[in-house]
Amino acid sequence: MNILSKLLLVSFLFLLPSTVKAAWLNSTGEIETLTLYNQNQILVKLKGNNGAPVAACSNKEHFIIPASYTEESRNRMYSTLLAAKMAGVPASIAYSEVDNCDAWGATPNVYRKITRIMF
Repeated sequence: MNILSKLLLVSFLFLLPSTVKAAWLNSTGEIETLTLYNQNQILVKLKGNNGAPVAACSNKEHFIIPASYTEESRNRMYSTLLAAKMAGVPASIAYSEVDNCDAWGATPNVYRKITRIMF
């Protein structure tokens, strides 16, 4: 393939429409509450920032570290959020706007799953 063919190919690729959409949303605020349950689920609420609603998730106030995450992942996320709460610094919680909800047993509460934490 000569240089002209390569340039044409690269130019063509840049002209293609991009349908990729970022699916992560971020909410930042101080940790208001951390609630631990014996089902290995941890609920998180930020002060003054409930984040963007996710259509499939009925609960718009809390985020969740679900029991489906590994114990190590849950422990890391919990300790990070606890450190932010104790230090009084804001944490940024990332969650997905598509298919990323966790149901609370048989109740109608469905929470947004935390996918990443930063502070």
